[in-house]
This record gives sequence, C-alpha cells and structure tokens, in this order.
Amino acid sequence: MLSQWVSLGAAYNSQERFPASRCHPGTRTEILNEIEGWIGAGKGATKLLWLHGPAGAGKSAIAQTVAETCAERGQLAASFFFSRSSPDRSTLKHLFPTIACQISMSFPHRHQKLRDILRDDPYIAHRASGSIDLLVSLFHDPAGMPPGQTTTSSPFLVIIDGLDECQGNNDQSTILSDIHDLVDKHHLPLRFFITSRPESHIQETFDEPVMRRVTEVLSIYGDFLARRDVLAYLRDEFSRIQDSKRHKDIMQFIPKPWPSDRVIELIAKKSGGYFIYAATVIKYVDEEYFSCLDRLHQVLGTSAAHLDPAEMPFAELDGLYSNVLSRCPKSQLPLLKRVLGFLQVFTNIQNIEVFLGLRPGQINLMLRGLRSIIIVNGNYRLQSFHASFLDFLFDPTRAQDYHVDIEQWRANNFHRVFSIWVNSSIPVLQPTGIFGVTCRKILQVQNPCLGSHPAPYNPQQIETCLMECSRQYSSDGELRSIIDGSFSGIDPDTWLNDIPPNIFAGTLLMRMIYFVRVCHGGLRVEMFDLTSILS
Repeated sequence: MLSQWVSLGAAYNSQERFPASRCHPGTRTEILNEIEGWIGAGKGATKLLWLHGPAGAGKSAIAQTVAETCAERGQLAASFFFSRSSPDRSTLKHLFPTIACQISMSFPHRHQKLRDILRDDPYIAHRASGSIDLLVSLFHDPAGMPPGQTTTSSPFLVIIDGLDECQGNNDQSTILSDIHDLVDKHHLPLRFFITSRPESHIQETFDEPVMRRVTEVLSIYGDFLARRDVLAYLRDEFSRIQDSKRHKDIMQFIPKPWPSDRVIELIAKKSGGYFIYAATVIKYVDEEYFSCLDRLHQVLGTSAAHLDPAEMPFAELDGLYSNVLSRCPKSQLPLLKRVLGFLQVFTNIQNIEVFLGLRPGQINLMLRGLRSIIIVNGNYRLQSFHASFLDFLFDPTRAQDYHVDIEQWRANNFHRVFSIWVNSSIPVLQPTGIFGVTCRKILQVQNPCLGSHPAPYNPQQIETCLMECSRQYSSDGELRSIIDGSFSGIDPDTWLNDIPPNIFAGTLLMRMIYFVRVCHGGLRVEMFDLTSILS
C-alpha cells in the first residue's frame, strides 16, 4: 500500500548511494562542530537548521557525515537524499511517505501504528495532504510520546539533503511549509536538518517571518578554512594514489612527495575552496588502467580539446555547470553568454545593464536560477563562486552550447562602444565631416560576429578611429602625447589619472579607448562607469 510511495534509495545508508561521499577525516571540523552544537542543544534549539552553499561546496558530504554519526548514537529518525537523476528521489510525493516509513522503523512501537493507519485508510498517501496526516498520526497516540516531547534516547533528527534537486520550485517551497507545520503547528518531536543550494525561492521561503522564528541558518562558502581543508584532502589523496597497488608499476619510480607542493597548491587555489573540483581531479587521476602521471598532466593543461569525450578530466564538474546553466531559457542564452563574459572584468551589474541597453534589474532576473555558481555581492558586482567556472565557459569542448567565445565577446563590445560613440547625444563627441561619414559607414556594416558578411574593420582599426577622434576634438598637446604614447609603455591602469580633467570630450573618449584596451587585452580590471557617456 505504501511501498509505491517509498524511496528505498533515499536513505543515508542505501545501496543505491553506495559509496556515499562523506567528509574527509580532519576536514570541515568547524561547520560540523556548529551542527553538533545545534543537535545537542535540546529544547532550547530551533526546530530547523538550514545549511546552504553553492554547487559543489560539499553539502551532501556534510549531511552524510552527520547522518552516520547520529545513526550511531541513536539520534537519527529518518533521512532523505534528493537526486534529480533518480525518479523516486526527485519528487515531493516520495518524501514524506519515505520519512514516515523510516520513522516507524526508528520507533519500534510505532511500526504497528503505521500498519493500523494504513489498514484503516489504505489510500491516505494518495491524498493531497495525506502524507502529512500520516506523519502526524504516527505521533498522536496514547502508546507513544505526547507531541512536542522527546528524550535524548529517542531518535529525533530528520535529514533532508539537496532540497533544490526536488522537481519544481513550488514543490520545494511546499516541502518547507509542510515541515514548518509539522514542528510548529502539530508539535511533532522532530527536528529537521536541511541542505540546499542558495536558490532564490528557497531563500525567500526561509526569509518569511514564520520560518525565521523556527530556523537556524548556516552557510558554507569557499573561505580560508575551506581552502585549508581542500589542501589537506589533496595531500592525503595524492599520497594514497602514490602508495596504491593499482599505480605501483609507474609510481614506484617517482620520488616522494608527489606531486610537488606547488602543484597541489595550484589545484587547491583553482578549487576556490570547493571540494567538487578537488574530488573530480582525484577521481580522474586515480582511474584504473591509466597513467596517473599523464592524467595529472592533462588536468594541468589548458584545454581538453584533444581528448576523447569519455576521457575529459572534468566531465563531472562540467555536467554540474551545464545543469545549472540549463535553467536559463534558451531564448535568453545569447544575452546570458554576453553577460557572463563580464565575469573576467569584475564589474558592476548596473554598468553592464547601461552598457548593453538593458532595463534595470534585468540581469538579476536572468541570473535568478544561477545563484549556486554565480554571486552578486552587496555592491552588485558579478562574481563566480568557482575559479574553474571561467575555464569551463571559455573552453568550447567543455562548455559546448554555453561556451563564451571570448573573441566574439570582445568584438561585440567593440561594436557596442563604437555605436555609443557615433550615436552620442553630446554634440562635441559626434564625428563630423569625411571622418564622421566613414565612422557611420563602419557602424552600418553588419558585425562579423553576428552575421556572415565581413566588415572592413577590426579592433585595432576601431582603436585608431577613437584615437583620431580624440585628436580631432582636442588641440591639447599634453593629451595628444598621452594618446600617442599610450601603447608604448604607459600602464593602461594609469591612463584615466593622467588625462587632464579639464578636457571633457577627450576624457570621455579616452575612457572608451581604455575599455577597448581592457577587452582586447583581457585585463582583469574594473570597467569604468558608462553612465556619463550615455547621458
């Protein structure tokens, strides 16, 4: 009766999840201690603990470690590990029946109670709120504990991992609402440890006053301690690989330690403090029947274009990135890739919107489903959680449909800068005479990156045009010398400071030249504010 609604593979110790990832010994001690403190706080603690972090931060490993520890102490009542790739671990309809079944096994005297409920109402799980009613009924009987009471010897902890992998944003929010009712309205003697990515709709649900009152929040991001843990993990795992029998034929000739500290630190830095990158490297290097030396060399290479798809070093990581990016509608994909290109220049979202002619807030709306890999900080600056994300985006073999062609991105921005300049509403900036006619003809020719027709200009020609325009509108010898000498030794970062502030037109044009140079050179510097140019 209930078996069709129960997911056997969702439990922490299921065969389907074996071997489940758990925290490497000696790592994540700070966050695990905080969770232990919440578990041991007793009646004074909140009923819910939400641990959130970006994709690949190690949330499932933490949940697995907590589940194993609490199961050994007799504190674990139930666990459900969501997975979007498993039909019975990716939907709301399997969650609460599975929890009810596990609780009946954790509380032996409730096993018969579950049988009695299903005997009296065999279709209870088919009703809209039947699964919640089933859970409530398990705890409302004279033979058991009164609702709202528990003892240190009774299982009380329910772990729900990967809430964001449940199908449907509305169902994810419904789950949180149902859990709130279970602990706050029905006073069940349970406490819930929930992990998820920081998706906007989940954050908004936890931000509701009724949820804040019963919830403690922990975040896990790539800080110094996380990078320290990744470094320790890499050292231990590379040492294990070097000593393993499967690699003995090759590694017996390699002196210890292998690889060098410089290489390990490079990989740890690349991870950004997120275990998924480090674990992916170890899994790839450690694969049987392959040379771990060759595989590490491939990992340290700049591109996987020469490899067979089945041998890609970061196939698992690439799948994660592609899965998150797939949440963006296909119709918005060209604009998304245009925006993602700005990750390399660390700029303000408002500047990007002004530059691309977008409505205020449009980029934030587009990125709403991508918050597990992209962060918009308090200054509205666009950043990536993972240092490896840019490597993924700029590699066509890895990113495929999501590849950001950096040359195309720069050319599009050249065209946009040129368009802004030619169509400027500031009279002194509008090109005149033969030069102005030539500029407009260049602008009217289709951008070669947007169509099949070649254009009679390239980035260097646009630079030349902008410099010529500066010469045309300014007779100041000092400014002219700055422009003429700017490509032969003057640091681009000092250009704006060197320009005389009283030369209005020249300053604006030099700022555009500066941006062109930033794009063309791929310099990781702050993009200037284009608001004044468009005003």
